[in-house]
Amino acid sequence: MIARSIQERFAVPTPLLLSGGTDQVALEIKPYLQPFERELAVRELRALLNPGDEIREEHGYWLARTAVSDEMLRAKLTYWQRVGRDSLEPTLQKALEFTQNGETAGNERSELHRARRLRYGPHDLHEYRGKFFPQLVRSLINMSGIPEGSLVLDPMSGSGTTACEAIAAGMAAIGADLNPLSALIASVKASIPAIDPKEFKKQAVDRLPKFKFEPADPAKVWGEDDLRYLGMWFDPKAITDLASIVSEIGKIRSPAYRDFFRVCLSNIVRSVSWQKSTDLRVRKEILPYDAGTAQVRFLAEAGAQVDRIYPYLSVLKHQGPANVQIRRGNALDIASIFPEYRGKVDLLITSPPYATALPYLDTDRLSLIVMGLLPRKQHGEAERDMVGTREVSERERREAWAAYEVRRGELPEEISSLIDRIAAVNHGEGVGFRRRNLPALLGKYFLSMLDAMRSARELMKPGAFGHYVVGNNSTEVDGKKIEIPTDHFLVGLGAAAGWTPVEQIPMELIASRDIFRENRGSSETILCFRA
Repeated sequence: MIARSIQERFAVPTPLLLSGGTDQVALEIKPYLQPFERELAVRELRALLNPGDEIREEHGYWLARTAVSDEMLRAKLTYWQRVGRDSLEPTLQKALEFTQNGETAGNERSELHRARRLRYGPHDLHEYRGKFFPQLVRSLINMSGIPEGSLVLDPMSGSGTTACEAIAAGMAAIGADLNPLSALIASVKASIPAIDPKEFKKQAVDRLPKFKFEPADPAKVWGEDDLRYLGMWFDPKAITDLASIVSEIGKIRSPAYRDFFRVCLSNIVRSVSWQKSTDLRVRKEILPYDAGTAQVRFLAEAGAQVDRIYPYLSVLKHQGPANVQIRRGNALDIASIFPEYRGKVDLLITSPPYATALPYLDTDRLSLIVMGLLPRKQHGEAERDMVGTREVSERERREAWAAYEVRRGELPEEISSLIDRIAAVNHGEGVGFRRRNLPALLGKYFLSMLDAMRSARELMKPGAFGHYVVGNNSTEVDGKKIEIPTDHFLVGLGAAAGWTPVEQIPMELIASRDIFRENRGSSETILCFRA
């Protein structure tokens, strides 16, 4: 009913000013695209048409003379909002985005949305920093030309956007992340597109009123060390409330829905803590806490997620069991994490961390403890292994620099030259620890990316595409700003790792509204390789 309602409300007759016949399909591009997205829109359209099919732009529409069905184009296209011959009907992608505001709000609209939507369905499941755009993933899948059932890899899964979009497109997906919270989010998110909406309504929608939140002893939920740490960051009443939520979620029999509600809980942990809500670092702001606040926020969060996901599933329609595996592990060892898939992956799409841009694991430290995913005493070791980490001790800095000096010959000369140039200044007397750490961290980052790209290459089929969406940042040396062209450097690293560089597609950054927007770099690029 939801899908039919959207189609009926927003289908319009093909404008009479468009000449042609039944062999011609008219397409209406989304009006708010940035230049790089318009380029991708045309590329994905050409990839879905037959070779030699003619396309042209006329009177604000695109026309394709093709035998390809308009039904198939509506089901697959990303950056197009309506497609048809006799009438223009909304694409599946546009209808999925339409569900972002929930079922009730969506039913009240009388015109297509005119702004970008990145948080529809499962893509708003968690306020995960560093998400990349689901539409970008979908368009890259289309451009690759791989058939349904193909295997898509994301060796640095993050919140699972690639795996989620792959499953929604009828593909299989594998991925890994060293952060256990990321692995949990990605597993839940990627499984959602395959859920039958009636099953989701039964298991999730009908479950919400049944939560009772009986009192629970925090000492039976967390170990002594973790409970002591939580006491530094939460009001005692908040800890008691969180214990009751954790215990209640633990009673859910279905692992899939238990994990769904765990992710919902994770998304409100920061808001009931004493960590400053707009701050990445470990800064405290002690505020009063009213008993029961955590339960209220958890139910509101879960309800909001259900309200978005149910109409999304109703529009997407049941895809069957999700063929997805998200494992916890380091991207440097991705071929060892998935040894059974060596030479079998059809497409890679990933968004690696920026060089020293975010303290990924530390940002999630409270959720990791509350959820029982990683004891506090193990955080330091896990953080050190993260690609792109900026958290190192003086001893670790020295070890990383020594490792770089041993392996510098494996890096392209332009990378080692920049690192050495920065080190010549930052290793001097009187330099703060952040700047002193930077050369070693850059060396570690680029060596890690070399190892990660080399390991991922082992999983690819010959000729398969690999897409790395990367961002740049900068530093200051002697008062002068120096760009760190990560995109350009990774092209050389990819070649050294056995990939064949194909092209680079520059992207303008879309303004982010999350609390991590100030930690993004100034530009991003899609790096395209072939195995």
